[in-house]
Amino acid sequence: METHTDILSEQERLKLLNFTKKNVQSLGPDHPGLQSFADFHKHEELKILIDKIKPFIKNYIIQKCWANLSNGDFIYWHKHVDSDKSVVYYLKNKFNIGTMFKKEGHKLEVSEGVENSLLIFDSKLSHSVPCHLPDERYSITFDLIKQ
Repeated sequence: METHTDILSEQERLKLLNFTKKNVQSLGPDHPGLQSFADFHKHEELKILIDKIKPFIKNYIIQKCWANLSNGDFIYWHKHVDSDKSVVYYLKNKFNIGTMFKKEGHKLEVSEGVENSLLIFDSKLSHSVPCHLPDERYSITFDLIKQ
């Protein structure tokens, strides 16, 4: 796993947060929380974020991208088996609680998710939004495939 901090300026982050809030919705039981559609990266408003993360995702192309709003009221273990890497950008995350990963047996690891930071990990790792969040959390996720 790899992390990078201070991705956007505060003004850029807040502008992206306002745009994201307008684009998340209920997509049904297979999409917990509120989410955008998986073509979120095609919006002009995402260009600033994509330009800032390009140095960290060299040799990869964006396959899918979507925004999430979670209040920590569910656990949804999953993997992205059709991708090589996943990136989570923590857009609004007041308490810095990152992503939960299943480990061997019944062990869990919860990454740090500092607001305005990226977490890059192998898409095939079993993971979930953390449960029992003390506040709403907005994130933007990218699935990447190797060029």
